[in-house]
Amino acid sequence: MDEVKLLEERIGGRWTGIVFQRDSAPKENLAKRPMRLCEAIKESITRPVVLTRHLVNCPGARRSLGWTTKEDDNIARKMVETTGIKLDIARKVITNTPRLNGEIDAVLIGTNKSPDIVVSYAQPETVMRLVRRWQQVYGTDLDLEASSVMAVCGSVTVKAYTTGRICLSFGCPDSRQYGAIGRDRLVIGLPVRLIGDLF
Repeated sequence: MDEVKLLEERIGGRWTGIVFQRDSAPKENLAKRPMRLCEAIKESITRPVVLTRHLVNCPGARRSLGWTTKEDDNIARKMVETTGIKLDIARKVITNTPRLNGEIDAVLIGTNKSPDIVVSYAQPETVMRLVRRWQQVYGTDLDLEASSVMAVCGSVTVKAYTTGRICLSFGCPDSRQYGAIGRDRLVIGLPVRLIGDLF
């Protein structure tokens, strides 16, 4: 089943499949330059993109993907500078943001072949359709948490993968800039296994 196509047909919007590769990085479709995960998702609209630890230039994405354990303090200090948040609160928010454990060798973005999760920079109407479908199938509200810290990489992509839940974010300043997330868009991700249950 092509889950990406199914979502686009049934819910609308544009979705991209993401695979977390554990056993060596593929040699084809490597990013042409280091980039952010949110930027690679944007790029995947036209072609698949493969990121490895050496092809990610964003401290938040490196941390979220488990490719560094030394970025938390730098990220917290940047948050203090750009937002005025207190350092202890920034550190707490960062600590609570999901991260992988370093077992991933590469992230394949823009694949329809057996993705682990799918992500969309979606219009609210698309998200409304997904939530409505959830309610039709399960008869309950969809519980969502939203964060503006490592919004695409940690709070949606990694969180959907590690928790098996639908995750949503309104982006962060960096992802809105580098990922080209429009003013009328939000970020949503869901594990592929939920798609079969929903449809």
